[in-house]
Amino acid sequence: MSSPDRTDIARRWLRWADEDLALAEHTAADPDVVARGACVWAHQAAEKALKALLILRDIDPPKLHDLDRLAQRLPDDEGRAFVRIELPELTRWSIEGRYPADVDEATHADGQKAITIAREILDAVRPRITAKGSDQ
Repeated sequence: MSSPDRTDIARRWLRWADEDLALAEHTAADPDVVARGACVWAHQAAEKALKALLILRDIDPPKLHDLDRLAQRLPDDEGRAFVRIELPELTRWSIEGRYPADVDEATHADGQKAITIAREILDAVRPRITAKGSDQ
């Protein structure tokens, strides 16, 4: 895939990540909506953002939801940007948020924390994709 095509595709993935984060925030703001919805949308936003960066670097994003494993596929210099972010905390919502299991229900605080983590990930990804020359 040529570089401009990768850049365009990565930007589209990032736009969808931004939209998912907006859905998480909207969901969290509505007390009548279950808190796990915000957690699931926040995870989706983070996953799409990391996959956007993989696409930009010409790495096929695998069909997995583990944010740590996605970040580990990035070149070392970029992967290190995510080391201090609580990726496992957000990854847990990829399953726990979508399927009933023997786990506690998500709380409003869980939703807010998930949104905060997702925002950190998007904030780390965005300049790498939107930077001038990112299509090189």
